[in-house]
Amino acid sequence: MEAVIPGDEKRMVQGELTFIDNAVDTTTGTIKLKGTFANKDERLWPGLFVDVILTLTTERNRVVVPSRAVQTGQQGQYVYVIKQDDMSAELRPVTPGRTYESWTIIDKGVAPGERVVTDGQLRLVPSAKVELKNANENSKVQIPNPK
Repeated sequence: MEAVIPGDEKRMVQGELTFIDNAVDTTTGTIKLKGTFANKDERLWPGLFVDVILTLTTERNRVVVPSRAVQTGQQGQYVYVIKQDDMSAELRPVTPGRTYESWTIIDKGVAPGERVVTDGQLRLVPSAKVELKNANENSKVQIPNPK
């Protein structure tokens, strides 16, 4: 658990979650939590308003893609992965995990370092030619218009 003091966002105060209430406040849909902070540098004071960040878990060594790259078809969910030649893409079935904000964890189907198509998937078919929109943005590709 971390407390962020307004105006001093770069120096968070580390604490520990010490209590979770088992009752839900039906008017707000919230539950009460209690954190304990050592406050060694005496930056926290009674009545001080802070923003609190509660990290439930950290998943390491996971493949994460922009959520807009994950598509749903008749056979399930998939992404288009850019092939090694940087000129074509292949359809890859995936098993997505959790989604956080605009990112999706991929449990199965995409390897670390592979690039995925994030825009224009409706015009894309397996082995279709693609062009990178911006070489500095690894996940952005452009689908050329058919001639």
